[in-house]
Amino acid sequence: MGQQCPDRSSESLKKGALLMSEETNNNRCYSYAGGHHFHYIAINSASHPRVPAQVRVLGEAFQVTVEGETSFWFTHNPQRLLIALAGAKPENITATKGRTWLFVEGNYSKDCFNMTNEPLTPCVRELIQPDMEEINRIIAERRPMVIGNQDDN
Repeated sequence: MGQQCPDRSSESLKKGALLMSEETNNNRCYSYAGGHHFHYIAINSASHPRVPAQVRVLGEAFQVTVEGETSFWFTHNPQRLLIALAGAKPENITATKGRTWLFVEGNYSKDCFNMTNEPLTPCVRELIQPDMEEINRIIAERRPMVIGNQDDN
């Protein structure tokens, strides 16, 4: 469901805003695999040390050089990375040492990209609500095994 348009005087504006937000939600990616989104824990706890990175655009692939090693990195949203790179000075592009995580600081934004140097997996476009009855059944079946293992110690 989309957000309501703050201008309540125009029904057409509200309908347009609703359609735009629904379109955005339908195109949203929910994947945390390489080349997709960062999980907030990873970005906050494991994104250092950062080292300078040089990026060259090759279509939808990016040739990235970090500490003298060059490889090809991919992202599910190359347009967003292109925009970030266009607004950044070369000295404001860094990568996490030992990872394919790219950080681009422009005059007006700071962007981070969970890249991959392997084939890009498809985006996950919808989240499926788990069936709680099925989950509870699986837990009930496994509970005796877990309790049995603890008694053996």
